[in-house]
Amino acid sequence: MIKIEKLVLQKCMDYSSNLNFIDGQITKDGTLLLIESNLHELDFFQRPVTKNNWTIQMIKGNSVETVELENVPLIPTHVDLFSDGSLLILQGRCLKDGTYIEQNARRYNRNGQLIEAFTLGDGIEQVQIDETDTIWVSYFDEGVFGNYGWEQPMGSDGLIAYKINGQKLWGACNYAIVDCYALNVVSSKEVNFYYYDEFFLVQLNEMKETIRYRIKGDDTLEQFMFDETGLIGQVDWNTIMRFRIKNRTISPKEKIQLTGEKGKPIIGPVFMRGTFLYAYGKDGLYKKKF
Repeated sequence: MIKIEKLVLQKCMDYSSNLNFIDGQITKDGTLLLIESNLHELDFFQRPVTKNNWTIQMIKGNSVETVELENVPLIPTHVDLFSDGSLLILQGRCLKDGTYIEQNARRYNRNGQLIEAFTLGDGIEQVQIDETDTIWVSYFDEGVFGNYGWEQPMGSDGLIAYKINGQKLWGACNYAIVDCYALNVVSSKEVNFYYYDEFFLVQLNEMKETIRYRIKGDDTLEQFMFDETGLIGQVDWNTIMRFRIKNRTISPKEKIQLTGEKGKPIIGPVFMRGTFLYAYGKDGLYKKKF
């Protein structure tokens, strides 16, 4: 019989929306951001991108702040906050057609006004901003090797740190990254990333490696976080696993079932970053801080 760990999350609020959930992200301070839209189907390769309205829900504690973005010429697949409260939205696919290059990153103030737009390249896996307003961007294989018109892709390093205006600061060119599967930016002093094809999980402090772990097992981490007993990782939409850490090796231990305080399983999207874990269940939002 397979042992299953039950991880209890506290319900932080009843939440439902008439809009469709697109994606979400935890910010560096534990705020949960949700991207919502009235669109039912998204075509990430349709060009030109049809201008649409998008809603960003900012959830902190038991309060919700809503930011409306109107006539946006991209499909936001990622969102995060800068230290001044402005929003970064980003579209993971970015077309290059000859001399034309899409600006797939846009920064808005809380009133929904555009501050600036710039390009962060194609094939983006994850995006997270640290406390210095450095934008950390991980890329999957098409972003590393080039596709969609990119012969010299911006994401060739696999993981890149950019300034607030999109200027490159640093790249993980020494790691031979084929696909940067998962990223967890706690701060500028703790940036964790997991990559293929070596299956290492590496931790950086000020862009310099401090430790690396070998990941064992057949499952690929889509997102992860450390807690007091090891590592928690999501390996697919339905599966969260407990991993043990020993001698700088991370090995699968058992499955985790997320439950509410009454023991009922929570089914829905899960978000991990730093010491925060959120789950978006059918009857509301659940949270645990480690």
